[in-house]
Amino acid sequence: NGVATFSVALPDNLTTWRLVAKGITDDVRVGNAVYDVVATKELQVRPILPRFFTAGDQAQIGAAILNTTGFDLENGLVALQLSGASITDSSEPVQGFGLEARGQLRAGWPIAVEANATTVVVTLTAIADTSDGTSLSDGVVLAIPVKRYEARETVATAGIVPPGGTAEAIRLPAAARDQGELLVTLEPSLAAGMLDGLRYLEEYPYACNEQLVSRFLPNVFTVRALEQLGIDNPELRAGLETNMTDAVQRLIARQNPDGGWGYWPNERSSSFITAYILWGLAEAQNQGATVPARTIQNAVDYLDRAFLAPSQVQARWLLNEMAFMHFVLAQIGHGDPGRAGTLFDARERLGIYGKAYLAMALHAMQTDAADRRVDTLLDDLFAAAKVTGTTAWWQEDSTDFRTLNTDTRSTAVALAAFLRSDPDNPLLTQVVRWLMQTRQAGSWSNTQETAWALIALTDWLTYTRELDGDYRWSVTLNGEELGSGAVTPATVGERIRLRAEVADLLRDTGNALRFGREGDLGRLYYTTYLRYFLDASEIEARDRGIVVDRRFALASDNNGTPISQAKVGDVISVTVTIVAPTDLFHLLVETPLPAGTEPIDPSLATTSEVYDFPILDVIDEGKPTWWRFWTPTYTDVRDDKVVLFATYLQAGTYEYTFNVQATLAGDFNVLPAYAEQMFFTDVWGRSTSATFRIVE
Repeated sequence: NGVATFSVALPDNLTTWRLVAKGITDDVRVGNAVYDVVATKELQVRPILPRFFTAGDQAQIGAAILNTTGFDLENGLVALQLSGASITDSSEPVQGFGLEARGQLRAGWPIAVEANATTVVVTLTAIADTSDGTSLSDGVVLAIPVKRYEARETVATAGIVPPGGTAEAIRLPAAARDQGELLVTLEPSLAAGMLDGLRYLEEYPYACNEQLVSRFLPNVFTVRALEQLGIDNPELRAGLETNMTDAVQRLIARQNPDGGWGYWPNERSSSFITAYILWGLAEAQNQGATVPARTIQNAVDYLDRAFLAPSQVQARWLLNEMAFMHFVLAQIGHGDPGRAGTLFDARERLGIYGKAYLAMALHAMQTDAADRRVDTLLDDLFAAAKVTGTTAWWQEDSTDFRTLNTDTRSTAVALAAFLRSDPDNPLLTQVVRWLMQTRQAGSWSNTQETAWALIALTDWLTYTRELDGDYRWSVTLNGEELGSGAVTPATVGERIRLRAEVADLLRDTGNALRFGREGDLGRLYYTTYLRYFLDASEIEARDRGIVVDRRFALASDNNGTPISQAKVGDVISVTVTIVAPTDLFHLLVETPLPAGTEPIDPSLATTSEVYDFPILDVIDEGKPTWWRFWTPTYTDVRDDKVVLFATYLQAGTYEYTFNVQATLAGDFNVLPAYAEQMFFTDVWGRSTSATFRIVE
C-alpha cells in the first residue's frame, strides 16, 4: 500500500537526526522525502566545564539543568562524582532543586585538580518528578585531559653495545620531581631501530607541508625495504596507507596557482619545498595513491622555471637548492643532464649535501659522463669526511637555513649518495654508527634530519641485509637487573624496551647503567633517555637564542595594562614579546592558555566581524618590513594553546597579540610560552609560568 514501517533506537545524543526515505516502483516512478527527528530529553543536564585542566587548577565547575516540559519539577537532585579532582569546600556533591516549567538553573561546585592527575572524569546526574508523578532523569560523563604544571626535560644518549658490553652514567638533577622515567631501548638491527623514528614523524604535532611529506616518505622506503628482505609488518603498512592518503589530499589542495608550494598553506612558493613535495607525491603515486597528472606537471614546470645559470648565482644556498631540484627531477624521470652538467662545473661552490644531491642526480640519469662525474663528487665527499677511530660524519662550513641543512642531515644525504654509487666504501660502516649514536630518544632533532636519516639507513639495511644475530644481552641499573635475554635471527627485528621510575634513581650520585653482551654475531644498538619534570612555578625564563615574554591585558584597555585577573565574559588580550638577536627561520611560538579561557578564532563567521586576526607587530623602529606580508605564516588555534609559525623573522623585537575570552571562574596555572626554530632546535627560549584568576 506504499507504506513502510520500521523502528530505530536513537543513541543518547541530544541532537537532530535526518531521515531520508526514497521509493521506486517497477515502472521507475520515484519518490523522495526528508524529515528531521529531534532527539531530546525532558530533563537535561549540560555540563559547564573547560576543555582541559592544568594540574593544581582550582575551578568553579557546574551544570545547567533544563526543564523542557510544560510541568513544574519537584524533588529534584543533581549529583557530581569526580576522579582526578575533589570538591574544595563544604559544598555537598548532591544538591536539591525545584524547577518551573520551561525553566533552567545552574548548580556549581568548587574543585581542585590533583597534582598528579592525567584526567579529570566528571559524572553529572539529575533526577526529578513532574507534578503528575512522572520521574525524569539525565546524566553525562566527560573525561577532561589534565596538563602537567611542570616543564618536561628529556636528555638522551645512544650507541652500540660491543661484545663484552659498555656503560652509561645517568645523573638526575636535584630539582627533578619523582614523576618521570628512564627508558632504555635495545634494537638488534636497523630494522628494529628505525621504528621510533617513524613514530616520531607520524606523531609530530604540527603539519606544515614539509612535515606532511616527512610523515609518509621515509615510511614508503622502509616498507619497500622490509618487503625486499622478506619482513612483513602489517602495522607499518597500515600506518603508511593512513598517513600517505591524508597527506596527499592535503598537499594537492595546498598547491599554489604557480605550481609550487610554500612551507604553509597560501605561503609564496619555495623551490626547495616544492621539490621535496614533488618527490613525495611521485613516491606516493608509485605506491598506488591517486595524484592528478596536472599536479605533478605543474610542479615540474614550476621547478623548470626556477633554475638559474650557476654563473648568475651569488648565494651558495641557491646552488645547493638547485642540486636538490636536479635530484628530485632525476628521480621522477625529468632530469636534464646538460643543465646538471653546468652545476657540476660549479661544484667547488656546493656544500656537502649539495654535492651529494648532485651525485645522486647524475647517477639517476645514467650517462657515461655522469658516472665519471659521480666518482669525482664522491671523491670530494670522501676527502671532506670527519673520521675518528669508530665513526665518520660530515660538517658543513656554514648553515643554509633556507634549505634546512644541518650536519646530521648532510651526513645522511652523503650516506645515501655513497650507497647508490659506491656501497662497498669502508667509510660507510662508521657513518652508520655515527648516525645511530646521534639519535635523541629514537629520532633525530627535527623532521628533516629524521626523514633523511631513515631514508639513508633503509638503503643501508637493504644493501647489508643486517638481519643476523646470535648473542645474549643484559642490562643492569645500579647493580640491579633491568632485563636480560637472547637475540636470534628470528627475533632480530624486535625491539626490547626497559623502564625504571625516576623515583627509584639515585639523586646524590651518578646512576650506573651497564649493558652486557655475550656473542659476536650481529649488532645491538641502544638508546637511553631520561624524562623528568621540574615544577613550572619554579623554573625561570630561558634564553637560548630567543627571548620570550607573555602578558595578559583586557582587550578593551588601549594602554595594555598587565592583569592577572578578569571576570567571566571578559575578552583578554594575550601578548607574547619575542626578541630575536639574529634572523630566525621556521620559528614556532607556543602560547599556553589558562584553562578557564577559550581562544577566539576570528576565522569563524560568528567572530570575524568583531575580533581581529592575531597580529605580529614590529617594535623596532626603522626595520625594513617587506617580508612582513608573509608573517605570521600560519596560526594554529587549539583548545589549550595558540601556536604561531613564521617561516622567516628578521632580527628585532616583536609583539604577537591574540584574544581569548574568560569562560569559567577559578584560579588557573599557566605553563610558560615557548619558542624554537623547528628545524634548528638548539635555538629556543621560554617565558616564566603564570597564574591567572577568573571571577564571576
